[in-house]
Amino acid sequence: MVSLKELRKQASEKLKKTGNDSPLADVDYILSYVLGFSKSELIFGDKHLDCEQQRIFSSAFERLLSGEPVQYIAGGCEFMSLWFEVSSATLIPRADTEILVESVVDLCKEREKLNIFEVGTGSGCIAVSLAHFLPQAEVLSVDISEEALAVAKRNSSRLGTESQCRFEKLDIMKKLPECEKLPDVIVSNPPYIPDKDISELDKKVKDFEPLSALIGGCDGLDFYRRIAHDVPLAKGGLLAFEVGIGQATDVAAIMEEHFRDIRLIRDLSGIERVVLGFLG
Repeated sequence: MVSLKELRKQASEKLKKTGNDSPLADVDYILSYVLGFSKSELIFGDKHLDCEQQRIFSSAFERLLSGEPVQYIAGGCEFMSLWFEVSSATLIPRADTEILVESVVDLCKEREKLNIFEVGTGSGCIAVSLAHFLPQAEVLSVDISEEALAVAKRNSSRLGTESQCRFEKLDIMKKLPECEKLPDVIVSNPPYIPDKDISELDKKVKDFEPLSALIGGCDGLDFYRRIAHDVPLAKGGLLAFEVGIGQATDVAAIMEEHFRDIRLIRDLSGIERVVLGFLG
């Protein structure tokens, strides 16, 4: 039997040779979330893996060596301190997107009732997090992928927001939502990669994450135009977007025709990551 200490060292060294920039963290992710070892067990490293644990680790590690994101291998990741299931049908939730959720929560936490519409739900991380932190909110989320919607529904059910969240299949570029009541908030982390840039994406993204959730048209702004110009929103309602690097000014310009008090919010790296404004 091999010890945790030996395994972590051997596996991380092998993974580093593939160009992985966080080899030990990825190995620990598998050991924690696939095999269930605690942080203290990983630090002390004196426990040993039995034959079945070694078999499971070897299978997961081969996927890691191929470049597959560790979150897909483990079947999930944390977002807003909540655990979300992910699959190859969904984008992997990222820390940058937490800035979007936190911005909406800060602006809406004093509201008594709230109707939120989300475009492109994927794993449901935005919708479910908003419902979790805004218990007065009802959220309608749409996506074009049946597989992604199934993941989002499971996340909502497991995290206790089933009564607040509704998920529907809709291609926002072809059809507008049919809402009984105009939403108070529209939120979206839409596809925003320009067509010409897809080939330059990191291999982990390009080869494993769903391209339909990434491609945003010729200049990457198609979804921003459609949502800002055409999706119905209550007067004074909030529109909040996550944007790609260097897109904030262009997205703000798209919103200027119909929205006021437009704000650009930076992430922890100082990058303008969220653009929001109020209708009317």
